[in-house]
Amino acid sequence: MTKANANHPWLRPVWRRALVVAIPAAMAVWDLVNANYGWALLFGGMTAYGIYTFFIVWKDDGEDGPDAPGDVEK
Repeated sequence: MTKANANHPWLRPVWRRALVVAIPAAMAVWDLVNANYGWALLFGGMTAYGIYTFFIVWKDDGEDGPDAPGDVEK
């Protein structure tokens, strides 16, 4: 079994990393409002891990635009 690759080229643009973090954050808030505390804790943990991985320890190589090498959407 291989470890997930947080340095995948698909994750280079900041908006994609923000979207990957925003979706579980929205689910955490939704579950918290609806008193599903277990699910809120799970999605909150996913959000915290995403913030840590994609924004705190992220090693930016400076190429963030649509013409970045390895960007598969053109």
